[in-house]
Amino acid sequence: MSSALSTRTSTGVLELAVEQVLASVRPTALGDPVAGAQRAEESLRDALRDAGPVEDNPALQHALACAEAACEHLKYVEIQEARTLLMAARGQLVLAHEGV
Repeated sequence: MSSALSTRTSTGVLELAVEQVLASVRPTALGDPVAGAQRAEESLRDALRDAGPVEDNPALQHALACAEAACEHLKYVEIQEARTLLMAARGQLVLAHEGV
């Protein structure tokens, strides 16, 4: 599936955002942790709005919950906690693709 097609779904939108935010909050990518966390939070919140509601896929619901919790940690510049939650979201997104 092409990346253009995959980002049209809630799973694709969230998956792309999680990968981008994970890359942006790597220790080597953060020049200014406060500004970086703020940008990452904004980006992730935008993706959560774009993903829209999901009702029929429990794994996607869990991924959304993990991403929302990561946003809260990013708000307080708790980078490691946010990364842990984003990794959990990524794992749930794998399951979401499988329809689990």
